[in-house]
Parts: sequence; C-alpha cells; structure tokens
Amino acid sequence: MQDEAEALLSAGEFTHALAEFSVLREIRSRREGPYSIMYLSNLHDCVRCMSHLQLWADSTPLCRELHGKYLRTHGPAQSDTVDVAKHWAWALLHLHDYPPAVRLYLTTADALWDEDPDQARRLLAAAVAHRADADPLTMIGPDATVVESRRLAHGQDVLIALNGLIADFGDDATRARASITIDGLALA
Repeated sequence: MQDEAEALLSAGEFTHALAEFSVLREIRSRREGPYSIMYLSNLHDCVRCMSHLQLWADSTPLCRELHGKYLRTHGPAQSDTVDVAKHWAWALLHLHDYPPAVRLYLTTADALWDEDPDQARRLLAAAVAHRADADPLTMIGPDATVVESRRLAHGQDVLIALNGLIADFGDDATRARASITIDGLALA
C-alpha cells in the first residue's frame, strides 16, 4: 500500500494518493504510535497532497500536529519542519488567517537564519507583504527575543531585516502579495 501511495503521489494523482496516505496514517498511528517515523512520513505526504488539492482548511489541523511533532523530534531548522511550516503558512494565507501565518514566517525565518539566510529573507518578505493584516513588528516582543511564546535566537537580526524590507517595499506591500509562493517572496 505504501508503494502504491508513493507511486500515485509521484504521478500527480493527489486525490488518490491522499486517500491511500490517510489510510496508512490511521493504520500506523494505531500500530506504531503517533510519533513513529512512518506515521509522520504519511502525515507529511497527506499535507503535501492537500496543498496540491488546495484543501486549506483540512490541512491546517494536520500541519499543526505535524509541525508540533517535528519541532519536538527534529528541531525548528530541519528540512521537514521547515517544509511543513511553509505548507501551514501557505494554507493559512489562503484562509485569510494572517496572524498565525506571519508568526510562522517569523519563527521559521529565525530558525533558518544561520543555515539558509536567503530562505529566511524570503519568509520575512512574505510576512512584510501581509503587514496590513498582521504587522510582524508588533508580534516581536519589545526586546526582540520572542514571538508570542517562541524564543527567537536571532531576534535583533530578524528585526533589522524586517525594518529593511519594510523600507524596501514602502507602500507597495500589497502588490508584493501577488508574488508570494509557498517558499515566501522572491527578492531581487
């Protein structure tokens, strides 16, 4: 069943792949537990399928579960954690739920700051593009060390980058929204 689900995903048969991965996820949750490697993998594949199918509301609880588990098991900068954070933020943007999307952009950018500064800046730019609906500057604590309850390792750097991006965008942030992808906003 796993091979069939992976083949369907590779072939772009997202509806059928989602059905297969959903069944596998349920089976693995019961047999192996909700932290097993294969359960998490199947859950991640469900999230990917849902993104392709634009099932934004359905994907957000799965993203929340997966992101929380990846934070505990993988860490915030690991590629799986970053991928699910991007899928979750992307779904939230499509649902017009901007504050949690912007928080995800801020915390994920902070996690990527040392390892992938270009990706971090793209995520921060996506947050800035949505500042009319959820201002990232007000989400960072006064001492630039936290976004809500998440501690920022590079808070000052993130704050400086945000201010620079705001200056670069000027009043044109709304037009930048059209250029945002799941990976953030491409910068010239």
